[in-house]
Amino acid sequence: MPCVVALASGEPPNRGKSRISRLTLSFTGWTPAAASGGVARMTKRRHIALAAAIASLGAAALAAPAVPHADARAIKAGQALFAANCASCHGIDGKGAAGHHVPDLTDDRWLFGGEDVDTFLIRPSDIATIIRHGIRADDPQTRNLAAMPALGVGHSLEPDEVAAVTEYVLKLGGQPHDEGQIALGKETFEDEGGCYDCHTVQGWGDPATGSADLTRPRTYLYGSDRAAIAATVREGRAGVSPAFGRKLSPQQIHDISVYVLTLSKSHKYI
Repeated sequence: MPCVVALASGEPPNRGKSRISRLTLSFTGWTPAAASGGVARMTKRRHIALAAAIASLGAAALAAPAVPHADARAIKAGQALFAANCASCHGIDGKGAAGHHVPDLTDDRWLFGGEDVDTFLIRPSDIATIIRHGIRADDPQTRNLAAMPALGVGHSLEPDEVAAVTEYVLKLGGQPHDEGQIALGKETFEDEGGCYDCHTVQGWGDPATGSADLTRPRTYLYGSDRAAIAATVREGRAGVSPAFGRKLSPQQIHDISVYVLTLSKSHKYI
């Protein structure tokens, strides 16, 4: 199951039907008419508004409570089902199997937002949606809007711009970088490259689109060193998670969802 992961990577779930999609996109300025090539176009001003709204929640609001509805039966059954259906990609411990480019389900980062925009909690039902319909899967309700577009040769960026924006992403993540490239990298990130559209001006990512939080390199799915970042910018990325709705029963999907939620260090998605 490559992408319960996606809850931890995101696009507006199911074409904007979820409440978090509508909330986040209302801050960022996304509209169906503004979408191009599957990537939502947003304005920096509205990203700043989103950042202010998130910050206003305060640190106390981000504490993770106990998993709701986490009964012992569901956890036990979910663990066995996870091992049989999900561990080949996510690892038996949920940390991700090498080479599968999936999120660590045990950390405190969820790529996709959930339905609860009052508490910003991830619920078992949010995870169940991904398990049932998948990510870019053969399912009419799969999440299939946002992807990391290829920006290299033949696309929108020249080689020097790819190199510069790579250095800027390294800087956003607190990694060693070439300071001499940062001015062009920042300009490319916020203008020609359009990177801020999905990753926000601050690089925090957007739970409505599952875009990576560039300030946290350990959560990058395709590597965080200079070569890996440059390859992602040049070639693009589009992870896949299969849909299990025709293989598993609603009860089985629920049990896996409850179990996955117990693995995470945080149940907040912002």
